[in-house]
Amino acid sequence: MYQELHYVAQKSEIWRGERKHSHAFLLSPSVYRITREQEQELQQLGFALYDCLLGLSQIAVIAYDRTLNYHGAWTHARRVFSSGVPKIYQELQGMHVRRIPRLIKVDLMVDHAGRFRIAEIDGHNKHGLGYSTLARQFRGVAEPDASGLPGAVALIAAEMQRLGHRTIKLLYADQERFYVPEFEIAQEALREHGMDCVIMPEMEADAAFVADGLFLDLPFLHHRTNLYAPIIEAYKKGDVEFLIPPKPFLGAKGVLALLRNDGRDPQLEAILGAFIDAGSLALARSYIPETLLVGRHAEPEHAVRVRTAQKRYVLKESISSGMKGTIFSDEPDFPNVLSRASAGNLNWVLQEEVANQPQTFSWYEHGAADGTRSLKTADDWFMRVTAHYVNRALADIVVTARRDKAVHGAKDCIQIGTVVA
Repeated sequence: MYQELHYVAQKSEIWRGERKHSHAFLLSPSVYRITREQEQELQQLGFALYDCLLGLSQIAVIAYDRTLNYHGAWTHARRVFSSGVPKIYQELQGMHVRRIPRLIKVDLMVDHAGRFRIAEIDGHNKHGLGYSTLARQFRGVAEPDASGLPGAVALIAAEMQRLGHRTIKLLYADQERFYVPEFEIAQEALREHGMDCVIMPEMEADAAFVADGLFLDLPFLHHRTNLYAPIIEAYKKGDVEFLIPPKPFLGAKGVLALLRNDGRDPQLEAILGAFIDAGSLALARSYIPETLLVGRHAEPEHAVRVRTAQKRYVLKESISSGMKGTIFSDEPDFPNVLSRASAGNLNWVLQEEVANQPQTFSWYEHGAADGTRSLKTADDWFMRVTAHYVNRALADIVVTARRDKAVHGAKDCIQIGTVVA
């Protein structure tokens, strides 16, 4: 099976040339199994989360309308929505109330009781489509006759057709160059579904390119900030659409703290209750661990120290990717990072640590100089389960696993697909 898995990786060109070193991971014949009941559970969670995102979008429109001059929890919400977000996006976050991401990713953990818990709801991140496609292909090799989920790219292609587009534009910022290999995998997968995807680096884009069409998202531009003016104007006029609208706060971890409202702010609770269905809010909350904002306008440093002396927490930067900007309360540098976070402006959250249930997975390990490969199995893998949703529908589940509780893409991780049994 190794040769078949390796062929999938080679065909995708994820390991072409120097990519073999920068994008390395271990090949695995394993799959992640969920039951039909778990599939239904995650499907219901998706509906609840989309209700929450729509409610938050409505709250943002009001919070950003300065003419209303609301204070208290409205100001607090606006601060959370604005934290870490470039100024150019802040007007956009208060526009087009019903435009919420058609594509979201939800990072889940499985606790020791086998329950799903939410680590992150990401409604502003196009990364992962390529790995989702690759993991599906690995799953097809490992268990070709097993039932699977429809796939994120397949549902995006269907959504493009519904919107009347055959082409989607994937504009990427200069700092996103690392993700080009997986963009190309998604591009090829869309082509197989009869759709075109134009991948364009910001350094080569011009005003004509951003003047119309369907875009995957509007990235944080690094050099060509002059492109903001024409694309934003086209967005306001309706000439440009985004599958992931320019509302970065819908991918910020601070939103988890708002939804949980662990500080029991009665005004915030009234606002949430007015805009989010009570059942959907309760269901989402049941999956989110205790989460509090950290900063000058939130949980003070001394209170955080009291909490972390009683149980384990994770300190997370509100807008970050993977394990970047994440530190566990039992790490030596935690007090220093906490001090920096407490001096900031709601850029961090403190989240109760969920003890990941260890899993048993197999992987191929390279031998020494002879180049042989051996299949090994261990029961101490920790995983991040990433559920992809397209328009509320559960599209796919991809698992990244490492033999370390800090789970992220790395040379010693495995990337596997999911079967439904």
